[in-house]
Amino acid sequence: MFMRVVCILLAMLFALPALAQQVRDPATPLIPVTTFEQSKLLGDWFEVARTPTLLGRDCHGNTVRIEERDDSRLTLRINCHVGRLDGPILAIEGIVVEISPGVFLARINRLPQIGNLPLVVLWEAEDARLLAIGAPRGEIGFLWSRQPNPDAAALDAARQALVAQGYREGAIAAVPHAP
Repeated sequence: MFMRVVCILLAMLFALPALAQQVRDPATPLIPVTTFEQSKLLGDWFEVARTPTLLGRDCHGNTVRIEERDDSRLTLRINCHVGRLDGPILAIEGIVVEISPGVFLARINRLPQIGNLPLVVLWEAEDARLLAIGAPRGEIGFLWSRQPNPDAAALDAARQALVAQGYREGAIAAVPHAP
């Protein structure tokens, strides 16, 4: 199991530049939500849609937990069900640092080759229960929700926020969660 995960992660690392070029037009400016407060990231999230990403291959029903630390950084915990929705859980952990309002960098533990992964908040629902998160080169494109099945209109608005920031609409795929 461990070797399978290592092989998957290495394959994704080498595929990352090609994926990013196909997912997002880098000529389109990436505009963060500058009023976004770091505290709004805290808690549990469901990844309800994503673009092809390094952290998404062979992962199903991803959940994310972001916790406070004793310093100004945050702890990132991603649970990936490998292979299928009821597959074994691969726990991915890292540190998140706020660079400026709405702009964060994540460093994934035990995967230093990934480097600093930008997390830019591109859109926030009025009730703060749904976020669109992207990166300048298209390394990631996530829709995170506080519930596994968000309102369809809000989900469409979040999807359109990614598209407005240069993401290909066809590259954004729903992430199902177990009932």
